[in-house]
Amino acid sequence: MKAKKLIAVLLVLAMSVMMFTACGSKDDGNKGNAENGTSGNADNEKETENKESLYPGTSGENEITVNISTEPPEMFTVTTTDSTSFSIIRHVMENLVMLDPDNQPIPGVAKDWKVSDDQLTYNFYLREDMKWTNGEPVTAHDFVFAWKCLLNQEFASDYAYFGYIFKNGEKYYNGEVGEDELGFKAVSDYELEITLENPTTYFVSTLAFGVFAPLNEKAYNEIGTAYGTDADKMVYNGAYKMTSWEHENKVVLEKNPDYWNADQISLEKINMVMIKDANAALNAYKAGEVDMVGLNGEQVELMKSEGEPIYTYDDGAVSYLEFNLNDPFLQNKNLRKALAYAVDKQAFVTAILKNNSQPATSFTAPAVDGLNDKFAKEVGELVPAFDPEKAKEYYATALDELGVDTVDLTLIADDTDAAVENAAFVQEQLRVNLGIDIKVENMPFKSRLKRMSTKDFSMVFALWGPDYNDPMTYLDMFETGNGNNHTSFTSEDYDELLGKIRAELDPTTRMGYLVELEKLLMDELPIAPIYWRSRDYVTSGKIDSGVVRNAFQDMNFKDVKLK
Repeated sequence: MKAKKLIAVLLVLAMSVMMFTACGSKDDGNKGNAENGTSGNADNEKETENKESLYPGTSGENEITVNISTEPPEMFTVTTTDSTSFSIIRHVMENLVMLDPDNQPIPGVAKDWKVSDDQLTYNFYLREDMKWTNGEPVTAHDFVFAWKCLLNQEFASDYAYFGYIFKNGEKYYNGEVGEDELGFKAVSDYELEITLENPTTYFVSTLAFGVFAPLNEKAYNEIGTAYGTDADKMVYNGAYKMTSWEHENKVVLEKNPDYWNADQISLEKINMVMIKDANAALNAYKAGEVDMVGLNGEQVELMKSEGEPIYTYDDGAVSYLEFNLNDPFLQNKNLRKALAYAVDKQAFVTAILKNNSQPATSFTAPAVDGLNDKFAKEVGELVPAFDPEKAKEYYATALDELGVDTVDLTLIADDTDAAVENAAFVQEQLRVNLGIDIKVENMPFKSRLKRMSTKDFSMVFALWGPDYNDPMTYLDMFETGNGNNHTSFTSEDYDELLGKIRAELDPTTRMGYLVELEKLLMDELPIAPIYWRSRDYVTSGKIDSGVVRNAFQDMNFKDVKLK
């Protein structure tokens, strides 16, 4: 390591940050040095050399307590965008299909389905014995109502574009067609027919994502705009129901006795606590108050020294600096390149994360498949892990083009200890390598999401996790006008490529277009990738098996078995 580089790292060892955005995630401090690495599947407890936890866990019978770190901003599936809320929704809502521990779609509300020869029309046959917690039957009409809400501009859903997969979905959203032309309809109470805009190989898997959950119209009309804001302000059809929501403190899920597969659910209760401070969370774990917590680097070293088994997994998330292109400085492409090249990503991973995370040299994370290999490997290195000299050149050019001596930028971030630390790292890197003194604003997770949605920021240290296993889960959000495109990036070439990808049936040609799209994004750099994330955690001796934590399901405790 060069002397200048080492000094820069040492200056910030006491400082550094991490945060999340849509499938928005929070900065929850889940970072650490991986040992006994596992894939994060349902059997991962058995894969850690069968080591036994030193901590017996909580005392409650047939229940577990896990730390989710922060308050879920909302639980209304139509408008939810963050991973914390979706982790809870996964337990209390049942979609047409759900995902097994290997992320393959399995029957949910739909017991079976068939696909037309042209791969455009799907008929789903629903179970006739499912009930909402208000006593109403779960029918095809609940999905039709939910998806019409998703595509209704009045709901302002950031994920409305997910509904564009349905025939005329985008036209309906724009008011160009009526309900009778939408590509989904209830053939009967228990048969749902879906017609797609284009054949989509990953379509069935996407139906497991939270925004495609059903919505009971009667309950929604009774509760109104408060829907999803409290435990008693929504109804449930999943394996669990939320019985308590102590805001900023704890969510309690209890087994739903009316769930169609209740006999296979072992846990009677899941307590989800919101402990922001990483040290406080670990202390609670050691005291037998929590059965699962994430670990930071120092904590992993501590737990390793005790002989405690550590679990690690690639959660598919990519961390990046997100630039608001409405900012007069950040409209300059050379400035964006200077900022992207000036942060030492390997130093961030080595000195701050101290785990199996990797410097991100493109955007789409390695968890996602390409044509014959992982997409990140197929696309190759598109931005350097660190190039301070090139960063200085870009910065000098940017200042000349802007006609200024310096730039005024602010970075917004979460207020967890990890987020504060990570933001400070970026702040110091830009000061040392470019001479830019950026400001940092730390705030609660919910506040940051609001600032991003209203585009009230210049820079944000964000993180995006995949919603399904295809590069489009990362790349389509930068389409012009996309609800998750907080950067305001717009490009005719980018939009045109997206159109080709959606219509292309040949896998090789389609993947070639996706590679082009990634290269275009990394040339324009409305975002600057920092790292691809690996996460570490511990589970108490109370848990025997069944924890599912991976790139497409974090967290899933429905199959947990206790000792």
